[in-house]
Amino acid sequence: MSIPVDYLPEGCEPQRRTADLGLSLAVLVGLFLSYLPQHFRIIHNKTSDGISPWFLLLGCLSATSSLLNILILQWRVLQCCRYVTAGQCFKSTLGITQLGVQSFMLGVVFVLYVIYYPPYKKVSAAVHNLNMNIVLPSQSFEWSISVLFAKVVSSHFVVCVLITAILLHGAGSGTGNGEPISTNGWILTWAGFLGTSGILLAMIQYIPQIIWTFVRKSAGALSLLMLLIQTPCTILMTVSLSRQAGANWSTWVVYAVTGTLQSILLVVCVVFYFIARRPGRPTMDVDTSTALVETTPLLPTNTIQGDSTLLDLRPPA
Repeated sequence: MSIPVDYLPEGCEPQRRTADLGLSLAVLVGLFLSYLPQHFRIIHNKTSDGISPWFLLLGCLSATSSLLNILILQWRVLQCCRYVTAGQCFKSTLGITQLGVQSFMLGVVFVLYVIYYPPYKKVSAAVHNLNMNIVLPSQSFEWSISVLFAKVVSSHFVVCVLITAILLHGAGSGTGNGEPISTNGWILTWAGFLGTSGILLAMIQYIPQIIWTFVRKSAGALSLLMLLIQTPCTILMTVSLSRQAGANWSTWVVYAVTGTLQSILLVVCVVFYFIARRPGRPTMDVDTSTALVETTPLLPTNTIQGDSTLLDLRPPA
């Protein structure tokens, strides 16, 4: 239920910038749609091979930090939703919604990455090299760090949300029922830490994926269509967030850096895409990675299917 504008608490006046609203809505829809091709590509091909786990780790940590950063900085705006209509609340909190959607969609990519991780890559290279001094089966290093990174992302999210909730609860509403957010040193320090860490993580987020793609000479499971949508969308998001009430440079600069690195990754993927289209070369849709080892569960004996020959690993009689 809304109240007359003249009686609204300070800072709760409705925003009337229609151009900014249109830009924010376009960014929100673009963010949501941009991740769908990546979700579809992984599910359709039933593999996440080609996506760097370091890229997903840094991306999820950065997205969580940026989301909580703007949540704190716009906490006063969020509290104003008690005094305005649902439409006005939605307009004033579009920045939070944008970052929330991005965090969720990127989190889904990480979940799909783990679910559709190539089974043959979960096995240690030592098995392929027939190192009989190990206990079979043994996890590969890449699969081990992928599982570890998934736990790190989950723990980081829970811990940061708890700290943010405790600080905001201690500060009150920020609209007269407690110490204003803008003057609370602890909250501003925490928001600055989240914003700074988000920036630093975003600055290196795409570097592992760029290197990963360059070494593979293929985008693998990475969706080129996602990058084609996200790169201009990230630029628009930078402009949109910079114009949000209560936001400062620590909120939007992370996306300026991300947009630059996205552009570099897009160029690398496009180059290898056209190279792969040459006669006699596999397309980007073909998994060009080399299997470490493939196991055949239907074999009647304790054997492993190698690259070219069937190897019997039974101990000698």
